[in-house]
Amino acid sequence: MDNLEFNAPVSKSKIFEDMIQQSTDAIIYTNPDFTINFVNRTAEEMFGWTLPEIKGKPITILHEQELTSEQKKEMFSNLYSGEPHEFEGIRKRKDGSTFYCQIKISPLFTEKSRIYGYLGKIRDITEEKQNEGSLLKEIDLLTGLIGTARVIVAVLDRQGKIVYYNPHMEKLSGYELKEVKGEDWISRFIPEKEKERTRSVFKKAIAGHPNEGNVNPIVTKEGNEVIVDWYDTALKDDEGEVTGLLAIGNDITQKAEAEEKLKTIHENMPGGILMIDQDYIIKDVNYRTCEITGYKREELVGQLCDIVCPKGSTSKNAPYGERDRKDSGEWIPQ
Repeated sequence: MDNLEFNAPVSKSKIFEDMIQQSTDAIIYTNPDFTINFVNRTAEEMFGWTLPEIKGKPITILHEQELTSEQKKEMFSNLYSGEPHEFEGIRKRKDGSTFYCQIKISPLFTEKSRIYGYLGKIRDITEEKQNEGSLLKEIDLLTGLIGTARVIVAVLDRQGKIVYYNPHMEKLSGYELKEVKGEDWISRFIPEKEKERTRSVFKKAIAGHPNEGNVNPIVTKEGNEVIVDWYDTALKDDEGEVTGLLAIGNDITQKAEAEEKLKTIHENMPGGILMIDQDYIIKDVNYRTCEITGYKREELVGQLCDIVCPKGSTSKNAPYGERDRKDSGEWIPQ
């Protein structure tokens, strides 16, 4: 460690080179005529070509098939306007095998706004597509059952991207499936304040721990929040590998609003209120009860209602309308 030199001056070109080489995505730099000028180590591993072997060759050497005229028109329209062009497609390795990838091509400009080259970033998403295919097979079997269901039925892949949801979710959210398919569910539908917790719940569910009764809102296209009670379970292929998540949700917005109104009424009643179950266990009390008895809510909830009844009485025959004050033990007529 003593021989290592920290904070040594490093050129910007060295930093740039290290960033490119350490990228987990394949990076390909081409000249304006789309001949390959540079590829990073990840690209060499992904395509099977070394830089000396592929430098100077046309980028089409990596293409499974030629772009259509419409695809070329769309790509150059974006690039010449200075915008990156993003798409998914199939690319070919040196040995002839193919894989599915996500591609982003960005134009590089001189100070005089002339294009001097293109930078391509490529990510292998073959596994994601295979998982999506497995999920779609399962969806085909379930479509007849869930297409008209009055609950939300959604299928996400292992990364949390939207693979499918039913017509009820389309109606509830305001988004047709085709508008958001492939997007991250949490980024699209979950409010900012709930994102972190929801990601934690998703990770547990995808790890094989089913979730029951998780309540969180979703944001509709119009910006409204719909409160949903969720039940999630991991989907697995024939070999037991997790391929995605099936989420079933019930819209409980009206129920939640009604409960909130009841809670407001409950707390603002001028008299004390105790909610007890059939075994005379106190389930809840309002603020006025705490004022009258001198007990805190946490001291009452879970206790037999005898705690606020005259000493010596039992739950079943305690005189109605009389309660015991915590501090003095005196009876309080109600």
